[in-house]
Amino acid sequence: MKVIVIGGGTSGLMASVSAAMHGAEVVLLEKNPTLGKKLLHTGGTRCNVTNRRTPEEIVKHIPGNGRFLYSAFSQFDNQDIIQFFE
Repeated sequence: MKVIVIGGGTSGLMASVSAAMHGAEVVLLEKNPTLGKKLLHTGGTRCNVTNRRTPEEIVKHIPGNGRFLYSAFSQFDNQDIIQFFE
C-alpha cells in the first residue's frame, strides 16, 4: 500500500509513522522546511506531550472548553506518546 500524508505537523507525523508501522510505503509532504515545528515550540500546559500533570490540570489551562481532550487522554498518556515518537 502507498500512502501520502499532507502536512508534517503532529498529526501528520503520527499518521506517517502509524502507516509505516503497518507496512505502507509513506510519503510525507510539508511546505515548511521543518517537520513538527509547532510541536517543537509548545510547552507549559498546552500540547506538551511530556507533560506530567493530570488530565484535569491540563484541561483547566486550555482556553475555552478543553474537555474534548479527555477522550484523547484516555487513549494515550504522555509515556505512550514519548515511545511513539522515539
